[in-house]
Amino acid sequence: MDKAKTGALIAAARKEKDMTQKELAAALHVSDRAVSKWERGAGFPDISLLEPLADALGLGVLDLLRGERTEEEPEITVRQALTFLARQARERTRRRWSQILGGTFALLMASFILFAILDRAGVFLQEITLEVPATVYNAEGTPAGKTAVTIDGTVCILGDRSFVGRFAIDAVEPTCREGVEAQIRWDAMWEGAQDILFYRAGDFLSLGVERMLYMTESMQSFGLRLEDGTIIATDEAYVPLLMSGYYYSIRPSFSNQF
Repeated sequence: MDKAKTGALIAAARKEKDMTQKELAAALHVSDRAVSKWERGAGFPDISLLEPLADALGLGVLDLLRGERTEEEPEITVRQALTFLARQARERTRRRWSQILGGTFALLMASFILFAILDRAGVFLQEITLEVPATVYNAEGTPAGKTAVTIDGTVCILGDRSFVGRFAIDAVEPTCREGVEAQIRWDAMWEGAQDILFYRAGDFLSLGVERMLYMTESMQSFGLRLEDGTIIATDEAYVPLLMSGYYYSIRPSFSNQF
């Protein structure tokens, strides 16, 4: 096939039909730039367009393939061949998409399986054991003594960060009882809002500790308030925040965080 000859034939036949490039393009549902490209010999019509293009220009399909008019041609045979080739092209496209989709699905399944294996192996869990010193403040915000908090559990580092395990405050005896554990979330009810819930054997407990608290992700810096107004904090900067009566969605970072 000679692109230049075919392009010249398309241009001549279009002009004989008194059609513009835009009109021909509209009849074929392509852009006028595609028609211009064909006529300049810079491209060749897709095989699926040869039959409608020939009909629009009053040419035979073989005319387009040869780039010149012929007096006689086995037009029916040619059109049947083109239909067969176009059907093959469509089937090949469908098969290619099926392969792509099948490969994507297999990749997703492999990813889910890998995630399940890693999750089961505890890759996304981090063991943590700490004993953190803290200060006890009375309801007026005045230092009233010292205490320590024993932290022993597991931090989930995938997705929304959370802790499950012992969070025993020496100054709050109920939190130190056997079987009592805590769940701490760093993005609880909204982003940046930390909360703590105590429980035992699946039942949540009310141990006199308010739900909202401030805690860095290292768990070495935190501040919380008891229901009687007492404050337990590792840094005095938490005291005015906890006394304000309003919870600020922040993640504090103090010198003893690391």
